[in-house]
Amino acid sequence: MPRRPLTRSFHRPLRLLRRHWVLVTIGMLLVPVHAGASLWMPRLLGEALDQLTHGGTRDALAATCWALLLLAAVEGLSRFVSRKTLIDASRKVEQQLKDDLTAHLMRLPIAWFDRARTGDIQSRMTQDVELVRFVMGPILLHGGSTLCLLPAGLTLMLTMNVPVTLASLGAFAALFVAMKLLVPRLHKWSKRSQEAIGEVSQRAQEDFAGVRVVQQFDAVDRERAAMATKNRRFLLANLRLVRLRSTMHALSHSTSGVVMLGVLLVGGHEVIGGAITIGELFQFTGYLGLMTFPLEILGWTIAMVPRSYAAATRIEELFQVEPEPAAGEAPALRCDLEARGLTFTYPGADRPSLQDVSFTLAAGQKLGLVGAVGSGKSTLLALLLRYYEPPPGTLFVDGHDVLTIAPTALRQLFALAPQEPFLFSDTVAQNVRFAGDPAAEADDAALQQAVAAAALDQDLPQLRDGLQTIVGERGVTLSGGQKQRVSLARALLSDRPGLLLDDTLSAVDPDTERRILDGLRRERRGRTVVVASHRLSVVADADLILVFEAGKVREHGDHRALLREGGLYATAWRRQTEARALESHDDGHATGEAAR
Repeated sequence: MPRRPLTRSFHRPLRLLRRHWVLVTIGMLLVPVHAGASLWMPRLLGEALDQLTHGGTRDALAATCWALLLLAAVEGLSRFVSRKTLIDASRKVEQQLKDDLTAHLMRLPIAWFDRARTGDIQSRMTQDVELVRFVMGPILLHGGSTLCLLPAGLTLMLTMNVPVTLASLGAFAALFVAMKLLVPRLHKWSKRSQEAIGEVSQRAQEDFAGVRVVQQFDAVDRERAAMATKNRRFLLANLRLVRLRSTMHALSHSTSGVVMLGVLLVGGHEVIGGAITIGELFQFTGYLGLMTFPLEILGWTIAMVPRSYAAATRIEELFQVEPEPAAGEAPALRCDLEARGLTFTYPGADRPSLQDVSFTLAAGQKLGLVGAVGSGKSTLLALLLRYYEPPPGTLFVDGHDVLTIAPTALRQLFALAPQEPFLFSDTVAQNVRFAGDPAAEADDAALQQAVAAAALDQDLPQLRDGLQTIVGERGVTLSGGQKQRVSLARALLSDRPGLLLDDTLSAVDPDTERRILDGLRRERRGRTVVVASHRLSVVADADLILVFEAGKVREHGDHRALLREGGLYATAWRRQTEARALESHDDGHATGEAAR
């Protein structure tokens, strides 16, 4: 449930802006200073014109020029300082909003990221935050200037001559009515434009990340057409938005021209009638010239505020997602594992992924999870890490219900090597060190030991710079097996009490598998190991093996006991053993043929 109505979308950035109240106060106090200096200049020029018309002296003209020079200096300096302080404050708000949004996203549950779109998140963190910044800085600056110039200018004009002022107010009223009609449509199309750019970003992120798949299946034209469709939607939304904003700008520009025409017509008759002087008419035109820019800013502000509001709403939608609960115990854990009738169903799923799973594993032992794809192996690992919430009283670590343990404390217990590892665009060494502090230089001996245990050392001569080779985005320059072994070395180097291997050896050959299994036996160092694998040779030495089928444990026991039962495990073991023997025979035959 939302923690705050989305109608208060600007509440958060405004709260951040209040942290910089000194800069904002200085900037806002100087806005009326440069506005007042600007309004004083037309009056001095008008009086000087009247003096020249009626035989003014050189000294009076010189005094007026010096006064204008002083006002120009005050106006320029105050405008510079106010602009700098307010824009600086808005940039600080932008930075803090991005920092807060990043920190919040990092705390969200994994289940939310299963449904979220990366491109849309990127769009909200960049373009939407930039639009919100306009309200916190430029609009605050120009809006404050407009609020000073327009009322003050109109007041000065009323004190000089009412008919001339009323001639200008008619056009102003028409402008405000038109803007009131356009603002709701601006808001609607601003939101559509923001959503469209999010879809474009998402599609681009997917296409470029999966460019090898796109090219492999000759789907370039299809993906280009799909991107063109999304770009066209973005174009159409922006064209509609541009038309509305252009209408706003055209109205503000044309209004200033109409106002000037009215002032010249009515003011000219007033001068001829002797009601005002030529200098006073010049003051009117000077005030209108000063008010032209605020009118344009007013139109720009009214056009930008709906876009900024739509962006702020999209940002606040991310903040409304409840973060993962951080509360819980942080006891000293040895990594005894127990499940009691564990049944779990993914949010939105029709059937449970795990049904009535029970087992006990002492610290330092090895648990093997085998079964077909989708049988529930990876789900059990995800629940151990509390990526998803198991039912209360069903999953325990050292006798503690995992729901009572703080997620951070629970995850610090395990090192995970997933089937599809994520590698950063950095060196092989830094990717291995990521389990600790990648910026810190880990013990080289420990690093080499972990690399050797993962059988990654045999591939280092093939890499251009060995451990210092940049692997590219998502490890794109490495093979699937190499990426898995980097991930395994990372988990081994972390030296945590628990080690979770999710089909980590699925992309390696049998010889490399044997090396890795030997390395794992050497590097266990009393760790509790949970291995999910299709290859039964990986779990053959496990203290307990669970055989999954459709989320249920069909068989359990150690390797020998399961072979004696002659069930699913024994059948799968026989098939895999025969397949390996056949592969070895074929390899030997091929070697003999090559020798002959």
